[in-house]
Amino acid sequence: HLRMMRESALVIFAASATSLLLDRMPAAPLAVSCRWPLLQVPVPCMIVEQLRSAATAASDALQVSAAAAVVEKKIAEKLRKVQEKNTIPERYATLIQSFFTSYMMEIFRAGGDMDKYEAILTSLMKRVLETAKDPYAFEPYHQAIREPFDYYDLGCSFAEGMVDANASKIMGLDQASKMAEQIANGDNVILLANHQSEADPQIFSVLLDPIMPGFAERTVFVAGDRVTTDLLAMPFSMGRNLLCIFSKKHVDHPPELKSHKQRHNRRVMKKMQEMLTAGGQCIWVAPSGGRDRPNSVGEFQVAQFDSKSIEMFRLMSDKANRPTHFYPLSMFTYPICPPPVQVGGEIGETRTVKYAPAALHFAEEVDLSRFAEGCLTNDFPRDCTTAESRELLRENLSRHIHGIVAENYRALSAVLEPMIR
Repeated sequence: HLRMMRESALVIFAASATSLLLDRMPAAPLAVSCRWPLLQVPVPCMIVEQLRSAATAASDALQVSAAAAVVEKKIAEKLRKVQEKNTIPERYATLIQSFFTSYMMEIFRAGGDMDKYEAILTSLMKRVLETAKDPYAFEPYHQAIREPFDYYDLGCSFAEGMVDANASKIMGLDQASKMAEQIANGDNVILLANHQSEADPQIFSVLLDPIMPGFAERTVFVAGDRVTTDLLAMPFSMGRNLLCIFSKKHVDHPPELKSHKQRHNRRVMKKMQEMLTAGGQCIWVAPSGGRDRPNSVGEFQVAQFDSKSIEMFRLMSDKANRPTHFYPLSMFTYPICPPPVQVGGEIGETRTVKYAPAALHFAEEVDLSRFAEGCLTNDFPRDCTTAESRELLRENLSRHIHGIVAENYRALSAVLEPMIR
């Protein structure tokens, strides 16, 4: 401990001394020599600038280190007090501490209001404790809970602290405006999107609420069971409109619950059909069935779409007898709350967050009439064809939509990746 204290003192002294000496030097072009007042010797300015940068970096590192120690201590103290009165699974206690510490450190680095976001974090912790004690049961169609507590506002306020709004991008706003008109006229809109972050619905709102109030708020998200069963995710999910399904990856496990999950999914499909028949719906779905992951060189790519998922929405829209419009949507959100490397791990995954820009690209509506549809039975869907196999036709449409989402995502990535520290 004494050695560590001495080393820390030396670092602090070196940074402070270097800063003091450099502060007394005039700024000068790199091409000339600078005279160091205390040593009375010429020193190449390039070296001086390097020393100046090193001193600044050392000072910043010390501030971050000190802030991290304070934040970690405060969160540990909050958790300790909470655990004296409440039972939190040990695994979640560890996750909460690391996640909340990561969040507050990013607020500090971004120059955010520490008091404001600490209050938001305290509110979130209270809601997590409530769900730990009495887990919320999500119906097949869950409508956002806005009172007596506004869970939508909690999720958006929390996400807002991590989104660099000034550097974020929204492309295709004219298409989003067109969607809003279609929905107001009683038509349905299906957003076929890639999925990168657990916080995608909240980031969607943070970007759109200031310029299109109500659009993101009313959007219904097709959500897997992970965000409705994980204690940390539950409060955020309670603030969204959700169609809650069990994804194909999780239906079979454990085997004894397979029939229950299948029945639940049939109830979800029935409810969604009712909603599309009533009209005026905007439904967001990720046809990939999961989040994008980085490739072998660490670059995130849009995961392949499940053609059967897209076909299901096409069939349901045909059956609804209401105009339904399909729009590809590209989302760049992974830096803010990246997915774990492992796919399909245990509920209660480790989370990290980062202050970063996000982006959306709404592409033009896909004209489904350009894509022939195979027949399920005689002349259903209407105007279907038997000239080619149903599978081939289905794959052609899926590849087309995936190609649009992937191309627009690459464009967003090219702009935003250089901004991420």
